[in-house]
Amino acid sequence: MREAMVHCLVGPTGSGKTDVGIEAARRTAGEVICCDAYTVFRGMPILTAAPTPPSDVPHHLLGILEGQATYDAARFLTDCDHHVAAIRERGHTPWIVGGTALYLRGWLKGFGPDVPRDEGYRNELRAAFEAQGPGWLHAELTRVDPERASELHPNDIRRLVRALEIVRATGRPASEFRLDWDGPDRMPASVACLRRSRDDLADRIAKRTELMFEAGLVDEARELLSADPPLSPSARKVLGLTELELLLQGEIDEAEANARIRRRTRRFARKQMTFFKSFPGITWIDVAPDEDAGDVASRLLAT
Repeated sequence: MREAMVHCLVGPTGSGKTDVGIEAARRTAGEVICCDAYTVFRGMPILTAAPTPPSDVPHHLLGILEGQATYDAARFLTDCDHHVAAIRERGHTPWIVGGTALYLRGWLKGFGPDVPRDEGYRNELRAAFEAQGPGWLHAELTRVDPERASELHPNDIRRLVRALEIVRATGRPASEFRLDWDGPDRMPASVACLRRSRDDLADRIAKRTELMFEAGLVDEARELLSADPPLSPSARKVLGLTELELLLQGEIDEAEANARIRRRTRRFARKQMTFFKSFPGITWIDVAPDEDAGDVASRLLAT
């Protein structure tokens, strides 16, 4: 039996990809694999605008980890492969839906050579870290791979060590392997991206932010920020949490927090679109304001 094509639907935050993905999956006996760096965590459904799966469209990689855990593109690749295989075994169609372009690009193309762990070198790094103090690992990575270092928190020891290990083993910065993404996909897949006008997307982001505050965003943030143990560096980067922390500390009021979150979300959406444009062979689906998700899904499936 021919394996079902993997369909990938991406788009900037606020573009409506969640609803369109559900409609498209429903019409193709599909199941959704969430491709999102933050909806993978529990306890932040409002902050991440996490989908509420309908009973007839199963969702995977949604709320599977506590906020103290870490998650990255390499783990997504492994998890996604597992769910794609399981969905196909059930005779269903895999739909990868989300806005984390790095995760999807890594899944499509892989991450270059498989660099094994070097326990001897790891021990050297640990000893140097203990001798030099906090910040040494990040400074060392900044010296040899400033691009990757700029993406990592100074306390994200695991990823800092891994990036240095890749440099040591290959002689190349870890960030360079992301440039090796011009070859064929790891498995057959189609990629489509929802595209809205800038004004339409900005209006949707503003309305969504208002609804998030009305739904209890501040209380959710308060609980997240008071977690013991605290959130991991991975979870701590979720969009809007910094502004909400300032609000809870009394440094800004709710109106200012709302405005800052909207501005930051718009900037983030622009960065997402820049990354999506680098995907070869992507299909663009232009969406009109207030266009029904079902109609968009029909056009998507007709491409």
